Amino acid sequence: MFQLTIRDDLSEVIDYTSPNVPIRTVEGTLLHFPNKAAVCHWHSEVECIIALEGEMHYFVNEQVYRLAQGTGIVVNANRLHFGYAVNDRDCKFLVLLLHPSLLSGNAYLESHYINPLLYDANSDAILLSGEVAWHRQALHMIATLFQLGQQQPAHYEFQISIQFATLWLLLYEHTVAQYGSFQGTSAPSNHLKEMIGYIQKHYPKKISLHDIASAGLMSRSKCCRLFQQTLHQTPIEYLLHYRIQKSLSLLADDHLAITAIAEACGFNGASYYTEVFRKIMGISPSAYRKSRAL
Repeated sequence: MFQLTIRDDLSEVIDYTSPNVPIRTVEGTLLHFPNKAAVCHWHSEVECIIALEGEMHYFVNEQVYRLAQGTGIVVNANRLHFGYAVNDRDCKFLVLLLHPSLLSGNAYLESHYINPLLYDANSDAILLSGEVAWHRQALHMIATLFQLGQQQPAHYEFQISIQFATLWLLLYEHTVAQYGSFQGTSAPSNHLKEMIGYIQKHYPKKISLHDIASAGLMSRSKCCRLFQQTLHQTPIEYLLHYRIQKSLSLLADDHLAITAIAEACGFNGASYYTEVFRKIMGISPSAYRKSRAL
């Protein structure tokens, strides 16, 4: 199952596929996430996604992109992002993470080719379709990198380094080489990030809308508008979904009672936890636990 481990600052804990190069390759499905939506997060790796079956929405720094089957997206490093379902339908996808350190080692190349794209505020995300020739080329390179990371043939470490550099040059040629590099802030809204961080840090405790809004230094009405516009959820909906997400790993421990899990995840009683769990996951916590044991 595809799982995300998120720190209090919203950064993801990355476990690399290879012990020798900073690459991660995972195949996943939105069905494994509560409400078919991943948790908002960021990391220092460049992320490449290809939708294999179905489609999904992809949120990157307050912009939402639609990934149809066979299309992909490159998410630049340190951008807040997550994927979620279109019309509650599942989507199968591959994820490729590559750390920019694979491209470094030469000061001139870093200053002229790597950093201009890495920190370009207009290149938070690059959507790749099958209708443009260079997009198809990029998608093929991503698929090749994914296979190298999965299969790890002879000399795969060097092949990954070469292939990533080739992909990066292709992206560079069609972005900052043509339009310039805008070195403005590419960070997501600090207010939104602070509020999400507050939720993810304090979810086991009692949290009110006032608490969330205060973390972002704004009114409750503005807080609700910002969440709805960017995450397509109310702050309380995001809180409940995150609590359910955190409860899934606890359900894997058969020795933990449902009541204890509910309390550990911030729910006021097992019955309310079960009600919310059933609404989001479609089954009860007990049924979910049994399904994992099969």
